[in-house]
Order: sequence, then structure tokens, then C-alpha cells
Amino acid sequence: MSRVRTVGWLLMIGCLLAGSTTAWSQDKNKSSRKNTKAPKAKPQANTRSLDQRADTLVNQYMKETGDLADEYLDAGHPDKAIAVLQRASSINPDDASIKQKISQIQQQNLTANEVLVDVNVASGWDAAGVLVVEGKPFRAIVEGSYRLEMSGSVTSAGLMEKDVITDLIGGIPTGALMGIVVKGDNKPGKPFAIGLGGDFTPRESGKLMLRINAPAGHRSTGKLKVTLSGGINAG
Repeated sequence: MSRVRTVGWLLMIGCLLAGSTTAWSQDKNKSSRKNTKAPKAKPQANTRSLDQRADTLVNQYMKETGDLADEYLDAGHPDKAIAVLQRASSINPDDASIKQKISQIQQQNLTANEVLVDVNVASGWDAAGVLVVEGKPFRAIVEGSYRLEMSGSVTSAGLMEKDVITDLIGGIPTGALMGIVVKGDNKPGKPFAIGLGGDFTPRESGKLMLRINAPAGHRSTGKLKVTLSGGINAG
């Protein structure tokens, strides 16, 4: 009997301990959940005075940027003036006056450094006598007309389009004035159509060459006059 009684006491104590452990665990979980509550958001203060200071700083920066651009222009560095204005425009893209000033400088650049070139339509690639710079736009205005005359037999394969030096260039209208940039290693770039003219941004730096898009052996007569200006240098 004493052994049975002892076992009973042990079971009772075990149940009490288990119950107290469960209750402690539940209380701990409740306490933990209480501690994880997000703190109350701090009320936002009125920032009107801060906003006014920010606007004042931006306006002051834009004014000083415009003055700095004018100083670059007076010093003969329009590209640096444009770079300064473009940085200002990225800060305040809604400022129409900055965009207008950039456009004015770019137009002035495109009309500067005028060079008149006569293109002999009967010859191949002719040097325009100028150097162009990668990424720097230049303008071409083309005047005149000519007679395009081709002779010789042609197969059903059509006119050749393999040699950029002598053949007809695919993707450019037949008879159109073309340009090509020859780099310092004498390697020609990709021919591009000039046609009646326009603004062009070179993909490489080098000598500008001109010719009409006609195959070798053509007997065209006449001359075209091209006025080049903008991002060009004598060379």
C-alpha cells in the first residue's frame, strides 16, 4: 500500500508541475505579444518653413547655374555651358527657362564654324575637309542638282552592295548624297544618308567624306554644294 500511495503522490506532483509550466508558458507568450506592439507613430510637424527654405535654395542654385553658363559662353566653351545647364535641369526638370537656354546654345553651336564644300558627283568619296567628333552634332545643308547616268550591263542579281568604297550602298536611296567617317586608322565607318541635309551626330571621330550613292562606273554630271557647320573642325 505504501508503494501505491507513493506512486500516486508522484503522479499528482507531476501534474501540478506540468500545469504550472503550461501556465507560465502561456503567460510568457501573452507578455511577448504585448511587447511586440508597434509604437505609436509620432505626429508629423508642419514643414511649411522647411519647404520655403528648400525652394529658396533651389531657386538660388538655378540662378547661379545660369550665371555660370553665361560665363562659360563668354569664355568660348558652349559645351561646358550646356553640361552645367543639363545638371541643373535634372534637379528641376520643370524649369522651362533652362531647357530653352540649352536649346538656344545648341542651335548656336549648329550654325557656327560654317564650311562650304563642292561635291563632284562624278567622283567617288571626296574629303569634305573637316573632322567630326563622336557624339558632337553637326549640320549639313545641301543645294543643287545633277544628272545621274549609269552605264554597263547588270545581271539579274542586281547592282552590287558589298564594297562601301565603290558599290551602291543598301538602305540609302540611289543617287542620294551620303557621308562616311574615316577614323584615324583609315578604317571607314558605316555610310549614312545626308540627302537634302539635316543635323547629324557621328558615332565615331574622324574625317568626313562625301559622295552620291551610285555604283562604280556611273557617269554623273553636275555639282552639289554642301554647307557644313556645328561640331566640325578643319582637317
